[in-house]
Amino acid sequence: MSRNKEFNLPVTVLIGSNRRNMRSITRGMQIDRPYKLKHGITLTISTILTLFSKIENRAKSKLIKQTEITKAPIFVVGFWRLCQNPDFAFVSTFQTVFPNHTLSNQWWLKYVGAPFIPEYRPADKVKLEWENPQEEELSLGNMQETSYYNFMYFPNSFEKYLNKGLLLENLNEKELKIWEDAYTKLIKTAIINTNGQRFVSKNPPNAFRIPQLLKMFPDARFINISRNEEEVIFSFKRFMVEVLKGTALQDFNLEILDRQVKDLYDIYKKKYNKDKLLIPRGNLVEIDYHEFVDHKIEGIKHIYDALGLDGFESSLPMMKDYLEETKDFQPWDHRKIQKKRH
Repeated sequence: MSRNKEFNLPVTVLIGSNRRNMRSITRGMQIDRPYKLKHGITLTISTILTLFSKIENRAKSKLIKQTEITKAPIFVVGFWRLCQNPDFAFVSTFQTVFPNHTLSNQWWLKYVGAPFIPEYRPADKVKLEWENPQEEELSLGNMQETSYYNFMYFPNSFEKYLNKGLLLENLNEKELKIWEDAYTKLIKTAIINTNGQRFVSKNPPNAFRIPQLLKMFPDARFINISRNEEEVIFSFKRFMVEVLKGTALQDFNLEILDRQVKDLYDIYKKKYNKDKLLIPRGNLVEIDYHEFVDHKIEGIKHIYDALGLDGFESSLPMMKDYLEETKDFQPWDHRKIQKKRH
């Protein structure tokens, strides 16, 4: 089936949730008139797929329960804007959208679901494929209701999702346990799905959750790739605007969003600089984005050495092949775009 060229879809990513979770996320939230049809189609598809998710849960729950996380996960953190090692497990694009269908229903659902994902990732125009690595925040939101990216459906409730979905504040013990259990299940599912052993996460919201992640995985490794503040803020704003075009269920004010992003970055700096001190010595590596881009292989080797990871030499040919395939990709240059606007 043909795929959309742009990130402007007839449904939201909540099609991969189950009916109960979607109703819980949308309950009491304002859905503006232009988006009611999108919401209705999403709910209908989610309701139909809920039956299949129950079948998968019954068929695969024992396998997931028996799967052990034997190697400490790696969390790539940092503000918004390597899995070439076969030992690494990751969340695929399919699992991001359909976390409740990854182990039993993927073989048919990736064809049926093709019209509902764009051909390219919003904001940076990277080609989207079901098997490619992807952030897991949307996946978490499709498994239970605590997720920062729920603001993408309801941007006017940005502060609500900042406090509860990102910082995990004001959660009672039951809600936090549900989130932790969902994350553990997500990691185990990724390990089974990709046949990897060590889970690698590229999920920027985790930069705000270091204490919770260390509670779950005391020996977890962390990688922080830092960039110029102006570049980071511009990149995330662009990401948000492009994504909201395809996911929002309500109108939103760009000026307010702009201010909220700047405030969010200030929170990130303070929280990360405080929480990183909790990470055991030798389990955190910090690198500069531009140095990494200019010296990719050397940068990856530095990460392997600093975190005591195995498999660099055996993965080197695959890394070089990947870099050769993507050598012509040009990321957005925020300075050029800003000049065009002025």
